[in-house]
Amino acid sequence: MRAGALTRRLLVAALALTSAPVLAASQCGPVVGEGWPPAVGNYGQAASQLLGGQGGDDLSLLVLPARGVETQVLLRRDAGNGQWSVLAGQAEKRIYNWDSSAGRGGVNLRLDQTPEFAQAPMPDALAQRLVQVWASALATPEVAQRAPVTEGEVVSFTVNGERYSGLRPGCGQLEALLEQATLLVELAHSKDKKYGKRYEDIERALDKMHDRFYGEDAG
Repeated sequence: MRAGALTRRLLVAALALTSAPVLAASQCGPVVGEGWPPAVGNYGQAASQLLGGQGGDDLSLLVLPARGVETQVLLRRDAGNGQWSVLAGQAEKRIYNWDSSAGRGGVNLRLDQTPEFAQAPMPDALAQRLVQVWASALATPEVAQRAPVTEGEVVSFTVNGERYSGLRPGCGQLEALLEQATLLVELAHSKDKKYGKRYEDIERALDKMHDRFYGEDAG
């Protein structure tokens, strides 16, 4: 798949997560909880690692769709030079595969493949602000103590090494994180000359989230 087509597919996948009607934060019941949903952990962990995930990632969003290929976007800081970078990845083919050829059938995780990646740097101050915002959002009552049972699509956030997974958030602060993840994907696929604009877009999204949930517009 060419880079342009990959960019569009990643953006469509991320944008689809923000299509639900907007509700007040007080109306948002938790649809995401700590850890993995039951029976998803092995699949989710394998997909995350194949798509570039590491234990030291500062934040990430993994999407395990009901159909189609898995995607992930993450932010990490290089332990050697301290540089922050955004990495967006997409599986070459669907990782989760139901194999019915043998007896009763079973799940076959197709890990022998080469995902496609795009990467871009991020300024230190902006990256640290993002991590702080995600950590704060994932510590709110919008997150349950345990990941719920899911059927179909699973979304899975991490921040500072902790994982939170479940259904697609349709309101509240977690929905805002999905919007920010979309912007991170767009940054990863941008040319150098576009980085400044992408950083500004992310800053504006963070400002908007702050005003909505903590500023004068909160309520």
